[in-house]
Amino acid sequence: MKRHDALVSPRRRALTVVVTLGVTQTIGYGSLYYAFGVLTPAMAADTGFSLTSIYGLFSLSLVLAGSIAARVGALLDAHHPAMIMAGGSLAAGAVLLAWALVPGEAAFAVLLVAAQLVSVLVLYEAAFVVAAHLVEPELARRTITGITFIAGFASTIFWPLTQWIVSATDWRVVYMVYALLNLAICAPLHVLLWRAFAPARHDVAATSLRENGSRPIAVLQEDARQRLAVMLTIGFAATAFVISATHLHLIGLLGKIGLAGSAVMVGALIGPSQVAARVVEFAVARRISIHAASIGSALALPLALVVLTWGAPAIAPAIFFAVMFGAGQGLSYIVRGVLPLELFGRQGFGALSGRINAVRLYVSAGAPFVIAWLFEHGGPRVALAALIAVGSIGVLALVAVAIMAKGSTSLD
Repeated sequence: MKRHDALVSPRRRALTVVVTLGVTQTIGYGSLYYAFGVLTPAMAADTGFSLTSIYGLFSLSLVLAGSIAARVGALLDAHHPAMIMAGGSLAAGAVLLAWALVPGEAAFAVLLVAAQLVSVLVLYEAAFVVAAHLVEPELARRTITGITFIAGFASTIFWPLTQWIVSATDWRVVYMVYALLNLAICAPLHVLLWRAFAPARHDVAATSLRENGSRPIAVLQEDARQRLAVMLTIGFAATAFVISATHLHLIGLLGKIGLAGSAVMVGALIGPSQVAARVVEFAVARRISIHAASIGSALALPLALVVLTWGAPAIAPAIFFAVMFGAGQGLSYIVRGVLPLELFGRQGFGALSGRINAVRLYVSAGAPFVIAWLFEHGGPRVALAALIAVGSIGVLALVAVAIMAKGSTSLD
């Protein structure tokens, strides 16, 4: 296929990126992440591993994925990122197929870990780098929002689809089907972006931050850049801690504070609220700064948990919690892609994103165990208080990022 990017308008190019990556992210998250939670009981029954062992292997895989995230980010910077994603989709398909076909406990454990390692090549952080490299600077934020909006339906599609397939066959057939989706749909779509579009020749920071009246962070001294990157990482890590631990322990926490009968209904509201928040963000992106969105998304998480803790066992506060928490989570994925891009620019974005993603993965692996210990030894309200405290640290860190970025303007 010949490159035709010179003949395509910037908006049409951005739309192509949104739709293409929206589809591949939906399949990627559905096959590599959401299906796992549905299939673990069947896996345990078939392999002899306990559920605790399987989830322990999953946590180990997140740690190992974090150990390669920065290198993958640098690889995305050094080459056409869509080419790397195409290779990642081929690897994902091969791993899922082997996971389905190769017998034995050792093979099961190795391939479970391998599935999360290859996910670093194909999920959001990689997609955000593709968006940063292929679209015009002024369209980057709405492009990333559009990708996350489409991919927000991954759980809506893949949870029931996985349950339907596994109820008719077994978990191995599920992964055979999902391997085919990665090989036959995701890999060709990533190749399409690779062959059709060359990376755009723009400095995103110099353009997008100029539009917001800020000084490009790229021209600050290295120590100032490092401080800003550290605060950004703390903010994102704290948010990841709260989201990861809350999702795993949500039903148990709700049950212990008197909401056992409503737990499933409350949890079901989080997904639609996540998508709704992304629709709103897409609509108002040009009228509010990304800093307002980042602080708002971080603040929504501890605020939702405060209302839940204070209001339980009443149902109205629980519904407020689900809507607010879902909105904060939905926006957090957008912020994860847009804020570092607008602060630091496209050059080196993959490496920076990879370093932040490494910390996020480490925290996501450890958070459920920390909260489980607090839940067991201190009770649900101690666990909720810890989540609120960590979420508040994330808010303060992102407020500091906004202040530091604004302070750079005064240096002009």
